[in-house]
Amino acid sequence: MSENNIFYRMSKITEEISVVAKNLSVGYGKNSYKAVGEADVLAAVKPIEAKYGVYSYPVSREIIDSGVLTTAGYDGKEKNQMYMRIKTVYRFLCIDNPDSFIDIESFADGVDSQDKAPGKAMTYADKYALLKAYKIITGDDPDQNMSEELKAKKRMQTAYPPRAEMEKFVAENYDEENLTKILNYYKVNSLGELKLEELIVAYNKKKR
Repeated sequence: MSENNIFYRMSKITEEISVVAKNLSVGYGKNSYKAVGEADVLAAVKPIEAKYGVYSYPVSREIIDSGVLTTAGYDGKEKNQMYMRIKTVYRFLCIDNPDSFIDIESFADGVDSQDKAPGKAMTYADKYALLKAYKIITGDDPDQNMSEELKAKKRMQTAYPPRAEMEKFVAENYDEENLTKILNYYKVNSLGELKLEELIVAYNKKKR
């Protein structure tokens, strides 16, 4: 097989790059986890691509979906975040034979409370295009494990419902005196610090 084609060169790169370590820490406390950062992937790929004469780059991007996500924060208040889903076509080109190239489609979501959603989506799309193209092992399997970030959001939404739901339950079942006793019992200053199930437990005790 001729060496001046992208299939040969990418196969040689795949042989040399096997594992990229998880050096990126995401989140805080018990919700933190290790991940593979874009810098780690580029550090592993760039010198080997240069060695075998391959250049890779995003040749096109397309916005698939975008909008605003509303989630519940730890304080019970609703939080709006911008999200964007993009499709990137990532090209791998044989430098000595530009007519020999491979295009790989990569999809990614970006979520941010300010203006970084597009940048996050592009970063994720590029990173995963490289990981999949060269069959790089990270230990991650998104089909088997829900991401820690999604798990944390799910816990937040379950444990701390929107304030309107909390206030409705309190208005229907508590007077001011009983509510003060509950806040004192749990040693908190406001409803936003309580979980709905804590109020339900207290309500059941109150009925006895």
